[in-house]
Amino acid sequence: MTAVGSADITRLADALRASGRDADATTQRTAVESANFLLTEMEVNVPVKSGNLRKSLTVVVQPNRIIVGPTADYAPFVEFGTGPHTIKAKNKQALSFYVNGRKVTVKQVKHPGTRAQPFVRPAFDRWVDTIGPLVAEANVKYLVDKAS
Repeated sequence: MTAVGSADITRLADALRASGRDADATTQRTAVESANFLLTEMEVNVPVKSGNLRKSLTVVVQPNRIIVGPTADYAPFVEFGTGPHTIKAKNKQALSFYVNGRKVTVKQVKHPGTRAQPFVRPAFDRWVDTIGPLVAEANVKYLVDKAS
């Protein structure tokens, strides 16, 4: 018998425990969907010269985190650009390249730098705008599936 002012919350407690277990799976699914969204946004906007930078875009799912982004070592230079700098010969005595069909050999060159061509940050900014609806949609789907 239940006393006045008290209630049996066994069903509520059971439901909360079940939703806690299911929340991990829902969170993981939503995180993977978010990572794939980011990856797609990066692929659409990455500048392509050889295709290597685009091919280096990956999603790595680990137990406690998901890593999304390029693995090419020069990706930060593309994303943020470079300032003017000097390039010196390292393993040889000189640098050799062609300018207007003529071979040029020098010990160093003054590079004017490169402009930034962001593709990671804009993808992240667009993702931030979609994460709220994505999480809400995942939760609604979870609740609908549970009610069925």
